[in-house]
Amino acid sequence: MESKTLQQIIGESPAIKHVLRTVKQVAPTNATVLIVGESGTGKELIARALHELSPRADRPFIAINCGAIAEGVLESELFGHERGAFTGAHALRKGKFELADQGTIFLDEIGEMDLSTQVRLLRVLEEQEFMRVGGSQNIQVDTRVIAATNRDLTHDAKTGVFRQDLYYRLKVVTIEVPPLRERRSDIPLLIDAFIKRFCAEHNTHFVGISDNAMDVLMEYDWPGNIRELRNFVESMVVLSPHQTVREADLPEYMRLPKVNAPPQTMLVPRESLLPQVSSNQAVDVQLQSLMPVLWLKGLLEKIATDISELKEIAHTIAQHTPPEYDKKEDLETLEVKLGMSLQEVEQEMIRRALEATNGHRRKAAELLDISERTLYRKIKEYGLDS
Repeated sequence: MESKTLQQIIGESPAIKHVLRTVKQVAPTNATVLIVGESGTGKELIARALHELSPRADRPFIAINCGAIAEGVLESELFGHERGAFTGAHALRKGKFELADQGTIFLDEIGEMDLSTQVRLLRVLEEQEFMRVGGSQNIQVDTRVIAATNRDLTHDAKTGVFRQDLYYRLKVVTIEVPPLRERRSDIPLLIDAFIKRFCAEHNTHFVGISDNAMDVLMEYDWPGNIRELRNFVESMVVLSPHQTVREADLPEYMRLPKVNAPPQTMLVPRESLLPQVSSNQAVDVQLQSLMPVLWLKGLLEKIATDISELKEIAHTIAQHTPPEYDKKEDLETLEVKLGMSLQEVEQEMIRRALEATNGHRRKAAELLDISERTLYRKIKEYGLDS
C-alpha cells in the first residue's frame, strides 16, 4: 500500500524519520490518533498519510477546522441536523461524521472545540453513535477519528478548558510533529523540493542559493515552519529567476533574527517582509508588484483564514441583532484592517457587542454565539469590565 501524501513529507532527520515510522505502524489500525505540533508543521499531511495507508483508503477523508467554525455551529457541522431543528434549518442535513462513515474524519484545531461539543464527540468515540441536532434517533457510524492541535492539551485538560476524559480518549496514539528548527538538516532538502515544484508551476528557471545564504536559512528559526519556508521559496523562484540568491538578498529579519525578529504574537510589519533588492538587480516591475503578495502569503495564510471567519461572524451578529438593540449599523461597520492582530479583532467585536446590548453580558454572548463563561473570561482578559 502506497501513499502519495507520505511522499510529500520530505526529510532525513531522525525526528522526521521517527514520525514516518510511527505513521506506517499506526495507519493499518483503527486507533484514534492525536497529532500535536506547531502551526505550519504539516499535521494535515500526517493525517492524510494515515488515512491513505489504512484499510479505509478508498473511503472518504473529511477534514474540518474546529477553530474556524463559530461555537454553536460546530455541533451541526459535525453531527448534522433535522429539519426544523433551529431557525433556518429548512431541510435535513448530514454532518461530517455521517459523510465520513467507513472512512476517516480529521478534526484540526481540536483544542478550540467548545465543551458541549466535546461531550458529544466523546460519546461518538465511546459508543460509535450520535443523534443529529434536533433528532431523536441514534445514528451508528464507523468512522476513524484523527485530531490535531497546536495547543498544550495536557495543560488545558488540567485547567478544565478541555475535558480530561476526551483528552485521554483522543491520545490513544500521539504523534508529535517537530518544528522546522528542530530538524534543520532537512531544510536544504525541503528547499530543493520546493524549488523544483515552483519552477515547474511558474515555468521559470532558478539558479540556486549561495552557501552563505543557505547558512543563514539553516540558522533562521522559521516560526511559521514548513508553510513559511514553502512560500519563501516560491517568492525566490518568482522574484529571482536566472539568479543566484546571496546572503545580502535575504530579508534583514532572517540575517539578523535576534535583532529584527518581530514578537511571535504580532503580525510581521509589511516592510520587514519584503526582500532586500540590490540596486544592481534588474527586477522586472511586474514582478516587483508581486512582492507583497508572495511574501505575505506564507506568514499570513492562517491569519487571513481566521480573520475571514471573524468577519463572517461579525456580519452574522449584525444581521441577527434584535430590534431593541439600536446599534446594528455599528456592528455592520466592523472593519478588519491588515496589521490588526486576531486579539485586536476579537476585542473590537466584543466591545461592539457589549455596546449593542447596553452592557447586557448574556445577550452579548448570544450575539457573539459564545458561552457566557467565555465572554466573561474575554472581558477580563481585554480589560473591558471597567
